[in-house]
Amino acid sequence: MMNNKEVVKQVIDAFLRLDIETVLSHATDDIQMGWPGFFDLAPGKEALREFFKSVPPMTSATIGDLIVDGDKVAGTGFIASVDENGQPRNCFFCDVYELEKGKVKKISSYMVFEQKQPQ
Repeated sequence: MMNNKEVVKQVIDAFLRLDIETVLSHATDDIQMGWPGFFDLAPGKEALREFFKSVPPMTSATIGDLIVDGDKVAGTGFIASVDENGQPRNCFFCDVYELEKGKVKKISSYMVFEQKQPQ
């Protein structure tokens, strides 16, 4: 059986590849996901599956640190993507995963989008 850090590393890697079925294979049936201060998805795998249909393709992504505290794992990283107008969009993330019996029960995602500096 994988430890919590290994589970979250596989989940983040699958998210970054937009492989939602692998993500869901590591999730509880009532998984919750949200962006504090922005929105929360309805609980359950189907809500997560539907949400990911609208996620834009990523041009590159990296996983940074994974920090474990019992059944919670925080994972950081970087995502480069293209917005609906074809413009590059970069963001940095820190996701907090709560696990139950080796499955992801809750994800709180914090994202910061890179701001273009005036030239």
